Amino acid sequence: MFEKIVVGVDGEPGRAGRVVAAAEVVARAANAEVLVAHVQELERSAAIAATPRAGALHPMVADDRAPQTEAFVDLTVERFRRAGLGARGVVQPGEGSTAKELLKIAEAFGATLIVVGDRGQRVADLLLGGVAQKVLRDADCSVLLVR
Repeated sequence: MFEKIVVGVDGEPGRAGRVVAAAEVVARAANAEVLVAHVQELERSAAIAATPRAGALHPMVADDRAPQTEAFVDLTVERFRRAGLGARGVVQPGEGSTAKELLKIAEAFGATLIVVGDRGQRVADLLLGGVAQKVLRDADCSVLLVR
């Protein structure tokens, strides 16, 4: 049923660890192929406030935790491989909505399951729509939400 699993990890170690552990249980049971994915959130530079003309945006700045995130993805891929599963990883910059980027990755991979973590900020997520909520709403495949 879940032959191809996308494991969406973020930069929060506790949540990412829970997501990986849950995904491993499902992947082992299904003997699934796994893609560990991280979409880097890009931030506008602080210089936006000093933009001389209204509406002009400065270039995006990459998250400075990228090397640690890439190392985490690599270690996670090795964890799945040691469990006898086919696995690979991808870390890519987001070009807007993290949820949309993750869904594009899942579609390209042919995912039958996406595993993501919930931040637990219920009111903010309901009002603004967190990444996990958007993935739940818009995914074309099953989604496992880990709290």
